[in-house]
Amino acid sequence: MPQTVWLVTGTTSGIGAALVNHIISRGDKVIASGRNVEKKLGHLKSGNVALLELDVAAGKSTVEAQVKRAWEIFGHIDVLINNAGMSALKAAEDADDNYVNTMFQVNVFGQLHMSQAILPFFRAQGHGTIAFTSSGCAWGALPYLSHYCMTKAALSSFAESLHKEVSHMGINCVAFDIGGFPTRLAQPRDGDDGAADAAVNPDEVAFPESPVSEPYAESFGQYLGLFMPDPTWTIPGDPNKAASTMVDVIQRQGAAAGRPWAVRVILGSDSLTYARKRRAEELKLLEKWKDVSSSTDARKFVLKPEYEKYIVVAGVEE
Repeated sequence: MPQTVWLVTGTTSGIGAALVNHIISRGDKVIASGRNVEKKLGHLKSGNVALLELDVAAGKSTVEAQVKRAWEIFGHIDVLINNAGMSALKAAEDADDNYVNTMFQVNVFGQLHMSQAILPFFRAQGHGTIAFTSSGCAWGALPYLSHYCMTKAALSSFAESLHKEVSHMGINCVAFDIGGFPTRLAQPRDGDDGAADAAVNPDEVAFPESPVSEPYAESFGQYLGLFMPDPTWTIPGDPNKAASTMVDVIQRQGAAAGRPWAVRVILGSDSLTYARKRRAEELKLLEKWKDVSSSTDARKFVLKPEYEKYIVVAGVEE
C-alpha cells in the first residue's frame, strides 16, 4: 500500500502532536508544521517526517510559499489538516482590534490561505483531502467565547461550502467539531498574548489574569464557577483517540469504514450532547416562529429538486 503524505498545521502540542505520532505509527509520511517547529519537534525528523516552519497567520503570500515548499519535500501531498488554532475567554465588549484580528487570522484566514494554496496542487493531481480541526462551539455559541465561536462557526461552514465546490474534482473536505480535550490551546502563543498553535477546544480556555470589565464581573464569575475548582468534567476527550479517529474518517477506515463521506463530524460525547440539545431546541423554535418566518414572502416558495444538492448535508444520504 502506498504511503499517504500528510501536511498538518499546529503540530507542536495537543491533537496536532498526537496526529503526527499516529501518522508515523501508520507508516505514512508527514510534514509537521508550526511555529518554532525545529526546536520543538527536531527529534522526530526522519525519512518519513519532515518539519516545516509555518505561521498560518503570516499572510497569504507567505503561506503560499510554504505550501509550495511543503509539496516539494515528498513530491506530493494527499491530506492537509488545518489544525492550528487559538482561544481565550473575554467579554465581547472588552476585546480590542488586536485580539479580534489575531483570533480571526489564526482560526479563519490562516485556514483559508492554507486551503487556497493547496487547491491548485490537489486539482492537478486529481485528488486530495482538506480537513479542519473545528469546535463544538460551531453548533452552539458560549458566553465569553464569542470571537472564538464566531471563527469556528465560520470554519465549519467554510468546510461545507468548499466541499460542494471541489468534491467533483476528487477533493474532499471535512470539519471535525471537537469537544473538550487536554491541549495547549489556551496558552499564549510564543511571544504573543494569543494562544498556542494547538488543537481547538471550546471548553479549555484561558482564564485571564485580569478580570473582565466591571459590568460583566458577576456574570463572568458565575460562568467561571462552572469550571472551578474541578474543570475536568469539561475535558473528557483523549487526544490520541481523537487523532486516530480523525485519520480513520479521512481514510474511511476503522470506525468510519463503509460510511458515506461526512463534511461535519463531531468528536467527543460532550460535543455530541451539546449539539443534540441545541438542534432539538432550534427545531422547536423554528416551529413556534414559522408563521413569522414565512410572513415576509412576496410569492409562494417551492424548493427546486435540482437545487437540493446544494443545501443537503453531506453524510446524511446514503
